[in-house]
Amino acid sequence: MTVTEPGSYPRRRDVRDSRDVRGARGAGPARGATATAARPPAPRRPPEGPPSRPASEVTLIHAGDDPRGRHASSTGEGFTRLVLLTVLGAALPGAGLVAAGRRWGWLVLLPVLAALGALGAVVATGRLVPLARSVVFNPTAMLVLAAGAVVGALLWCLVVVASHAGLRRSPAVGRLSRGQRLASLVLVTALLALVVAPSATAARYAMANHDLLEGVFGSESRDGDGPDTGAADPWAQVPRVNVLMLGADTGADRVGTRPDTIMLASIDTRTGGTTLLNLPRQLEDVPFPEGSAAAKAWPKACKEDGEGGCMLNAVYLFGTLHPEMFGGTEDGNDPGVEATKEAVSTATGLDVDYYAMVDLEGFQQLVDAMGGLTLNVPRDIPIGGGHNLETGGTYPVTGWIKKGQAQQLDGYQALWFARSREGSDNNDRMARQQCVVSAAVQQYDALALAQAFPAIAEAAEKNIQTDIPADELNAFVTLGQTVKGGDLRALSVTSANISTGDPDYDALRAMVQEALYPPPPAPAAPADASAPASGAPAPAPAEVDPHQAVDPTTTC
Repeated sequence: MTVTEPGSYPRRRDVRDSRDVRGARGAGPARGATATAARPPAPRRPPEGPPSRPASEVTLIHAGDDPRGRHASSTGEGFTRLVLLTVLGAALPGAGLVAAGRRWGWLVLLPVLAALGALGAVVATGRLVPLARSVVFNPTAMLVLAAGAVVGALLWCLVVVASHAGLRRSPAVGRLSRGQRLASLVLVTALLALVVAPSATAARYAMANHDLLEGVFGSESRDGDGPDTGAADPWAQVPRVNVLMLGADTGADRVGTRPDTIMLASIDTRTGGTTLLNLPRQLEDVPFPEGSAAAKAWPKACKEDGEGGCMLNAVYLFGTLHPEMFGGTEDGNDPGVEATKEAVSTATGLDVDYYAMVDLEGFQQLVDAMGGLTLNVPRDIPIGGGHNLETGGTYPVTGWIKKGQAQQLDGYQALWFARSREGSDNNDRMARQQCVVSAAVQQYDALALAQAFPAIAEAAEKNIQTDIPADELNAFVTLGQTVKGGDLRALSVTSANISTGDPDYDALRAMVQEALYPPPPAPAAPADASAPASGAPAPAPAEVDPHQAVDPTTTC
């Protein structure tokens, strides 16, 4: 008789042995045979190998003794568990290994949990943004981040594969059907893609930022009068910062580089209020600091340098031809820019703290990278036209930017909107250039710039030149946020407020000071109670005083 316990079953061999026992007990002597005639059976030769168990022994087999395991599943029953734990192991590296019974999985999981805890503490204490900025504006940190993204992605992928393989061998999963094995392959491939894609993007952004920092921005801070990069408010001791913005025109018909656009942005670091001083390129007799070598050489040299005479846009070429007067060319110094900074500073009475120069063709690439500009086009603006400075001939008009409100312009159109000369004078061109700068300040936000960062970085690296140090960029980001919420006003130096051919520079400096620190507006006149409530014509808008800075959006 076979005895079983709940959850147990006999081995097949034991069942067969039990039947042999019953047969032996029930067999009697053959008919007609006597006891004395019975011959004992010949002794059997014991089988080779381990001794056989007694025929009456019944061995109980518990579920836990099953080679497949106590919780063994039939084909496909553990697939859901496999999927869930594989996803968990990808989202939380090391968790899948631990679930698969791999003790070394804790060596992966514990550091991951510690890193997540540290990140949570940084976020909770409000230190995430300052920490991110300190990393983003550090070229060495960008290299480490790029390498870490690549190595981290490889290790992460290994953990995902190892977790899935360990879970597949787990008794709780059991055998998988062919369809489930295919689904597992698809799942692991998708998880690996989810790991690799963001890691590759992070590495690409980090390298683009590294190249931008190394290729465009300076490496050393200004001595003494720059922002305190370690302070909570880096500009607390710098009430005003002046940045010279140059649009360089290096066309084939020009001798050397001549700035086509010359603007000085004066920023109140406390309020973010910014005044754009737009200086005409044809401003004559530009002064240099009294007693300097440049002041002595300029009146004669500017006439010998060729076309352009002693105009403001000829100063760059003057500096390039006389580098010894402007610090030479070592350590990336640009004597043409330094000469322009000195001339603009002397003409306006403002110290020029920094500069940024963009090639006009590069401006087109930058606008395209940032998704274009929305501008009001007051009239049809020609693309092309103008005169060739070498031959005196005219360029053909190849297209038009059509008149209209809120026109979406790409980089090529925005460039010609700002620089087109056909049918325009310099005053009109400067007004359009101010509209472009104003639109850029108002329209671009941090998220849009971050999304387009690789393209922007590539265009900037090729076409932008500046002396802003990389270790001050964090302070400039803070300043940019302040500027975004401040007022923007513009003053164009034109024939309406000064003679560009024979300028009075004392009057120009006084006009600049008034633009920076305007007098308070006069109180509005009280309304006349006896005036009719309706039917009276609206008063004509007051004329804009050309000597005062105005909101450029009112003229765009």
